[in-house]
Amino acid sequence: MKQRIIWISLGVLTVLIRWIAGFYPQEVENIYSRGIYQTVRWVFDHTLTITPIPLLYVLFVLLVAWLVWAIVKFFRDKRPLGKKLWNTLFSLLAFAGGFIFFFTWLWGFNYARIPIEQQLNFKPQALDLQEIKTTFNEHTILLDSLRANILNADTTALSADFLPENLENQMRDLLTTTLSDLDYPITGRVRGRLIYPKGILIRNSASGIYIPFIAEGNIDGGLHHLSIPFTIAHEMAHGYGHGDEGTCNFLAYLACQRAENPYIRYAGAYSYWRYLRSALRRLDNEAYLNLEARFPIGIRNDLESLKRSWELYPQSFPRLRDWLYDRFLKSQGVSEGVKSYSKIVMMVEAWEQLEKDAR
Repeated sequence: MKQRIIWISLGVLTVLIRWIAGFYPQEVENIYSRGIYQTVRWVFDHTLTITPIPLLYVLFVLLVAWLVWAIVKFFRDKRPLGKKLWNTLFSLLAFAGGFIFFFTWLWGFNYARIPIEQQLNFKPQALDLQEIKTTFNEHTILLDSLRANILNADTTALSADFLPENLENQMRDLLTTTLSDLDYPITGRVRGRLIYPKGILIRNSASGIYIPFIAEGNIDGGLHHLSIPFTIAHEMAHGYGHGDEGTCNFLAYLACQRAENPYIRYAGAYSYWRYLRSALRRLDNEAYLNLEARFPIGIRNDLESLKRSWELYPQSFPRLRDWLYDRFLKSQGVSEGVKSYSKIVMMVEAWEQLEKDAR
């Protein structure tokens, strides 16, 4: 009982500290994100993450074993049902307290750090319909030129054979170089591992997930190959201390664009182009359909290939998942919730305008 009270207390205290931290992003940035978290990152990267298999599998086995043990213990308990239920409730509260404590101190405080746009001094602004149309047209032309640079690519949908070998290390190098150029610390060697069975994340409306308890990025093994480079960089960006989804998308885009490999550049630009596409469809679907009819055949075939890959893994309760994740993000100070993913459009356009002005 005493241990459970300790974990419950630690969870409540952590929630209180996290709430206060939200009012002091500069202190979080200096003390936690660039201080405490760098130590956490170093420890993980020199211990657990050197294992040859994804730690997600180990975590799953441990959780299942704990659940089986808890169920067996419940039915073996000879006390009255009321006392057993009270004991179980206390255990669940202690588990929740421990979850909150470790999630927040191992990574979660990064949600309260200074937003990247504030640190880099650029101001994302919402784009109106005409701006979206213009930007979408420009990036469609750019995308077609990037695709033309891929050796041996024709107008048929690109295959997974174009994925470069040792992709995880390449994406890590690209991301850490990007972060270093932006004056962010790059302690450690964040992993971005493909996990199986295929579709386990896609069926839950996710391409990848970063889990602080194992300090690894996990990417669905069934993800279409065009989405893999961008998604690996996104999950690794979480591992390097960035919580906001829009920020991780932004960093993933910048990392892909500095690649020497033309396929990685194309894949990164394609992921961004799809966010622009979604924005245009949401604002004016008729205008989008008119543009879609004029897409270069190679881009169109890649889009159809990607659509078919998602259809292989029908999503389970997508609205419930989005609602729960939206609530979680907002509880961590991400005011846009799940909409923060599409914030990449505003961020990229503001960043590119800043670079144009600097030139």
